[in-house]
Amino acid sequence: MGNTKGNVDEEKTDKSERAHENSSPIQQRFKIPNPWAAVRIIFWKDTALVLWMAGSPYAIWYCVQASLPLIYKEIYGFNDFQIGLSYLTGGFGTVVGGYANGKLMDRNYKMTARRIGHTVDKVSGDDLNHFPIEKARARGSWYILAVYLCALSGYGWAINFHAHVSIPLILQFVLAAICTAFQQTFNALLVDIFPASPSTAAASGNITRCALSAVAVAGLQPMVDRMGRGWYFTLLSLVSGGGGIFTNWFITTRGMTWRHQRLKINQTD
Repeated sequence: MGNTKGNVDEEKTDKSERAHENSSPIQQRFKIPNPWAAVRIIFWKDTALVLWMAGSPYAIWYCVQASLPLIYKEIYGFNDFQIGLSYLTGGFGTVVGGYANGKLMDRNYKMTARRIGHTVDKVSGDDLNHFPIEKARARGSWYILAVYLCALSGYGWAINFHAHVSIPLILQFVLAAICTAFQQTFNALLVDIFPASPSTAAASGNITRCALSAVAVAGLQPMVDRMGRGWYFTLLSLVSGGGGIFTNWFITTRGMTWRHQRLKINQTD
């Protein structure tokens, strides 16, 4: 859903293709990709918001996974085998979240198209130049963000008060499903708004989420030692989930306008 017919590539795709055709086989074989193209994407207003929505839940899920061994060993007395089994709930959540969100994304796209009187072209794909793809992808994210806020902060306080082991395990399932849904949705949106250079857009997504994950995990133990697990995961929920609420609002209200501004700027370059 949501493939385009002819958006302008901000990185002058036509010129690069002509240069590629005129180059020798040896030059093509040893051509070094330009990493600046992926880094440059991060600094556009519309894509920065999308990258945050895709990358911050990924970083949060990394923090949850990194915290599991110590939590289940110290608080619940798990042995190494049981600690390994505790990761299965997150794995199941990832599978369920990915499958359910795929269906939801299709439904959201169709409903947005129906609302604006657009006929979905299932054969050659839709031209997204004048289609509010940002609204289609972010549709319903408010409700998921509310559950995300509650689940993440609840996970921290459940551990802080040594709640029954079933509670953090269930919340791990919920968090895995939600984080997978956000990554899937906004990674798709990233490709939607960079249809001519999807691999470059994907590379910028990898850079962003890996950088956010590194920062989050590096601060995990020092901040837990100072704040306690309850307040630490509450802080994460406010930064990622609360920040996601504002980010989602800008994506749905200003995303399409900023996308068109970016395309105009690149046309004049």
